Amino acid sequence: MFKLPEPDDDLVILSAHRGSWEIYPENSAYALQDAWNSQIESVEVDARFTADKEVVLSHDYRIERESTGSGLLYNQDFSQLRQADLRDRHGRVFTDPHGRKAKFLTFSAALDLLAQYVSDDGRGYVMIVDVKAAVDDQDPTDPIELMQHCLDILATKANAKLSKAVVFKLKAKDAVDVGTILNRTTYDPGLTGGLIIVENPDDQNVKDSSYDPHEDSIYDQWNVAPFSIQFEMNQFYKGDGLQAYFDYIDQKQGFATYHESNYYPEGVANSAGKCCFEHNTDPKSTAQRGIVPDYRGDPEMAIVNRTNLITTDLPDVIGDMLRQIGRRNTTKLSR
Repeated sequence: MFKLPEPDDDLVILSAHRGSWEIYPENSAYALQDAWNSQIESVEVDARFTADKEVVLSHDYRIERESTGSGLLYNQDFSQLRQADLRDRHGRVFTDPHGRKAKFLTFSAALDLLAQYVSDDGRGYVMIVDVKAAVDDQDPTDPIELMQHCLDILATKANAKLSKAVVFKLKAKDAVDVGTILNRTTYDPGLTGGLIIVENPDDQNVKDSSYDPHEDSIYDQWNVAPFSIQFEMNQFYKGDGLQAYFDYIDQKQGFATYHESNYYPEGVANSAGKCCFEHNTDPKSTAQRGIVPDYRGDPEMAIVNRTNLITTDLPDVIGDMLRQIGRRNTTKLSR
């Protein structure tokens, strides 16, 4: 990955969540390219298996919200997915100025797009790959196997600079432990851009402002890994128990803070392909009402705390906030 700043530096790195899906269908070629063209240094994408073990970019495991298709993604071959057209965040089928529709993107094709933006100019364009696990008893997905498939695809590109521009992200429970990652995959921190572990304390600990991170065995184990790991935490409200993690004196690896936007009238989708339509007031939206929005994350908390990477649905808005407080010094971006 590009060189991560120290948490108290005057640079906070931004990552466009699912690409620029304010405008384009999420996880699409259009969304990824728009983010990088806008000089957002990173995008975060979601990787899933199809029935025929193609790795595709999709946040949801049901495809109704994202596309004109229907059903479970893991039950469909990639050739079936390709028949569907992608929707924008209002539920409308997307068509570009040339009349072309957006389609589900393979991980391989996403790497080919990223390769066009890999350079030594200090910008450090990166793709963070959120490796998704099984969602129900019928889903055969093994996240470690999926990560290895991604590594195999990356290896076929035979591009060392491209490999350094790809960062893998897994939930701590899916990653299991350091030994599992090293024994079951070909992950090499010297070749690949990095590893993010999503490690959230349970709700009760988050609410306990005196909670000691030393009591969190999963966090403590990953924090002493023999190679650099970037942690991601979901924050809930100011003054919560995660403050202890940000100020944790033993914390060696830094934090990536995840921000789910509550600016969209539609709210934020869950992985089942449903969306939080209860507060849907957008007259352009075709979404139905009924599910409460997911308002995880407080960008102000992420900005003022020991945060050196923010994944956000609105990188332009968060970027402006960071610049106002002097924490968006992009001249310090480097590999």
